[in-house]
Amino acid sequence: MLEQTSYRVERISELIRRELTLLLKTTTKDPRLSGVMITDVLASRDLSSAKVFYTVTKEDRTVVEPILSKASGFFRSRLSKTLDLRHTPALGFIFDSASNTGARIEQLLSKL
Repeated sequence: MLEQTSYRVERISELIRRELTLLLKTTTKDPRLSGVMITDVLASRDLSSAKVFYTVTKEDRTVVEPILSKASGFFRSRLSKTLDLRHTPALGFIFDSASNTGARIEQLLSKL
C-alpha cells in the first residue's frame, strides 16, 4: 500500500532541502563539504524525522558521510532558527545512489 504524504509535509520537505542547501553553501567551513549537493528530503508524516538524500561531487562518500552525520545537530539547530515549526525534524543523511546511476546510464548511452 502506498503511503500518501500531505501537501504540508511535501512543502516542509522542500523548505528543509532549500535551507540545507543554503547552509551548506554559506555557513559550513569544512572544505570537504563543498562538493555535497542535497538532492531530496523526505520528512515523516509526523515531522519528527527527515531523510536527507545527498550526492558528492568532489570528495569520497566515505569521507563525507561521517561528517554529515556528526553535523546533523548543527544543521537541525540552524533549521529551527529559520523554519517556523514547533519541532524541527531529526535529520538522517543518506547517500543518493540513484543520481550516480542516472549519470552512468547517460554516459553509456552517449557512447552508442
